[in-house]
Amino acid sequence: MAVDVRNAKNIEAIKEHKNTVTSKFYFQFSELREATEGSYFQFFDECFVEAGVEIEPHKHNSHEFYYILEGIGIMRVGEDSKEVGPADLVHVPANEPHSIKGGPAGVKFLAFAASFQKEGEGHIPV
Repeated sequence: MAVDVRNAKNIEAIKEHKNTVTSKFYFQFSELREATEGSYFQFFDECFVEAGVEIEPHKHNSHEFYYILEGIGIMRVGEDSKEVGPADLVHVPANEPHSIKGGPAGVKFLAFAASFQKEGEGHIPV
């Protein structure tokens, strides 16, 4: 599975709501509808991974998203890895092993998920 990284600089801005707002859609309306149908909004979190530290590789029954705020990191999804930085949005499909490692100054990001997990289920180390 390739790491799906989308950056604002590669997304065309459009005007909406009678030209009162400029939007950049990282995902188009309903682009993930089929993949996330029946899920629920699990969490929204701000995280920081220190330089050289890697989150334990794991998987879970959730579509997880990482929006990079500051710093550089190495994002791993499946067997693929990619450097990520500010304004990158990474999509991790449900049940895909993943991790992120902090670059030279660490990496700060927002994480959020659409989950299929049942009450009491958690992540599974891989």
